[in-house]
Amino acid sequence: MRTLLAILAGVAVAHAADNGAQPEFAELDARELHNLGTQRLAQKDITGAEDALRASLERDRDALRPGTLHNLGHVRFGRGREALGGKTRGDITDLSIARSYVEAADADIDDIGDMIAFLDREKAAKREPDYTGAVSTLGSAINTFRTMKKESIPAADKHLTHRAGVIAAWTRSVGDFRGAHELDNADTDAKTNADRIEELLRSLRKETEALQEAQADQRRKLEELRAAIKELIKRIPPDKLPESAAGEGEDDDFGLGQKQPQGGSGNKQSEDGAEGKMSEQEARNTLEGIRDELGRKMSTTGNKGAPGSGGKPGERKGKDY
Repeated sequence: MRTLLAILAGVAVAHAADNGAQPEFAELDARELHNLGTQRLAQKDITGAEDALRASLERDRDALRPGTLHNLGHVRFGRGREALGGKTRGDITDLSIARSYVEAADADIDDIGDMIAFLDREKAAKREPDYTGAVSTLGSAINTFRTMKKESIPAADKHLTHRAGVIAAWTRSVGDFRGAHELDNADTDAKTNADRIEELLRSLRKETEALQEAQADQRRKLEELRAAIKELIKRIPPDKLPESAAGEGEDDDFGLGQKQPQGGSGNKQSEDGAEGKMSEQEARNTLEGIRDELGRKMSTTGNKGAPGSGGKPGERKGKDY
């Protein structure tokens, strides 16, 4: 990027800034503010430079406007590059991760389809199926679902918001440089800078659009995976379902209801505050009420099945992507 346009007439202001005794903006004229902003920019104080240069523009000094716009172009380009960690393009890893979860969800949906077909064939032949593979497949799918919902999708949303800020800053930077060149045709550096930043913007927008598409795919696959999980759960006896099948919230229960808080060993508090045991009849009534509510018997085996690993798609067992 080409050099700054500095108009260093406010030597006293610069000296005061060096000594930490900066006057208030209200006490500075347009040239002093321009010089202060230029100095701060050279010191890589992006926010301070933008504040001073914008204040200089508000003083409406035509002679200073081209140089101030030129330096504001550098400020806003620097703000975007700073947000990208000193780079001039986004991290391609963001897109790769989003796409990998789409592929993981696709693989889980395919595996669930195979398991549903297997279980249906066994039951049609009046054979008791071996549910080991189905439980393992279900655990893996639930793990993918929850990791997408809690980690991958929120992360992609964050990256998209972050990139939107960079694009906004660079778009303003191009406008600043274009404005500087329009006011001073001799400032060819401003035109060159605007052209180069527009190239970077095109590349960043293209990357961002790809991430937006991958994010939309993630959201769609999440709902497809939810539906597939529900179908597989219908075919597995309740006492064989993994604990992970119980939900953690209204949108995450797969039709089984939320996890119940741990209640110890079935004891309850008596009216006087002392701990007393639940009677056999009370326990039977409670279980019957739960059966009525869920439409199925509760699991009593404590079989956890094959819970997922909690890692990223590349750490899953099963298919390679």
